[in-house]
Amino acid sequence: MTGAATAPADEVFALVEDLVRTLLHGSYEGTYTCENLVKGVAAAYGHDVEVTFLADSAVVTLGMRTASFSATPDVPPLDRISRLKRILIGVHDGSLSPVEARARLRADAARPPRWSKPWQVLGLVLFSIGFGVSLQASWQQVATCTVTGLLVGLLVVAGRGKLWLTLASPLLGSIVVSSVVLFAHERDWVTGAPIPLIMPALFYFIPGDALSAASLELVVGRMTAGTARLVYALVTLLVLAFGATLATFVADVPHQDLFDSGDGGNLGRWAVWCGWILFTVGIMLAFSMSPRDLPWALLVVLVTVAAVQLGTRAFGDPTGTFVGAVVMTVIALTLGRSRRLPPAYVLHLGAFYVLTPGAHGLRGLETWLGGDQVDGLTDIASMAQLLMAIGLGMLVGAILAGPKALRNTL
Repeated sequence: MTGAATAPADEVFALVEDLVRTLLHGSYEGTYTCENLVKGVAAAYGHDVEVTFLADSAVVTLGMRTASFSATPDVPPLDRISRLKRILIGVHDGSLSPVEARARLRADAARPPRWSKPWQVLGLVLFSIGFGVSLQASWQQVATCTVTGLLVGLLVVAGRGKLWLTLASPLLGSIVVSSVVLFAHERDWVTGAPIPLIMPALFYFIPGDALSAASLELVVGRMTAGTARLVYALVTLLVLAFGATLATFVADVPHQDLFDSGDGGNLGRWAVWCGWILFTVGIMLAFSMSPRDLPWALLVVLVTVAAVQLGTRAFGDPTGTFVGAVVMTVIALTLGRSRRLPPAYVLHLGAFYVLTPGAHGLRGLETWLGGDQVDGLTDIASMAQLLMAIGLGMLVGAILAGPKALRNTL
């Protein structure tokens, strides 16, 4: 691609500032990627910048100008990431001046969410059902996840734009969902273990994107960013586990009843695959994905699920996760290079949740807080194994996808 002619430094710096703000708010695809995107934009206009990203802050310098930024990273609206890709293509093609590119960035940031609040709530319900069926393919799971997913959806949507409620949502969600399931369990409205019925609705709060990004950043040597994300993710898991454990104590449910063999499921294998389809549709609605990006995101999710299942059956859980991470990364990066297809971030977000070790960590923390330190530490150790499997798998996948893969994921 050919870049634009050299542009005034002040215009380029103004564009870079807005770009850094945008990337910092959604930096879960990796700090190294954000830095290279910023450098690439400046180079397209004939300038060199120095830029450093951490998990929640960034500093950029162009000539004598320096600016610093801080923000709480979050999953950005996926349709915004797709539009950002088109803006960056225009920058590198020379069809957009810095002023025009900055105007498009600002206009994009001011856009309302693609999906209205009722659609977002429905998305979280489908998200919960889809993941729940992958754990336990039964009508009981579908019914329970519908109720608990609706409660979480209402809580999450109500909390958007309200900082205190957003921060409290993981704890409140964990308490509410756990209380509802345990209430039903105590009255024999549901059979089997409560934990597989509690986890799906809470899966939205499990920081799978942060865990995955942390594992990759640690593997490639980004110690500060990777450690910060990992600590944040572990604290979030601890909050979720504490809420569930608190509900367990209040309901006075014996700890051994939480993790019994449970209902093996009365739906066929087809239900699991249908569940992943519902899950991906839920991702689209809950995370503002464009409908035209859905088929490609679904492709990556289903292929990743198949790779994980095959690898796990052949070699065990950590190896299956590693294989899934390699396959996910190769497909997402390869498809993401096409100008007509969604960015890699949009393609692999759903697959991140497929791979996430957060469920192992949540179960381990709940077991540990409930008094069974041995089993709890075993599950937490399994989570650590899967984290490294994801990080190494993504690194190997990026190498297989080509030498420029780690520098160009949009």
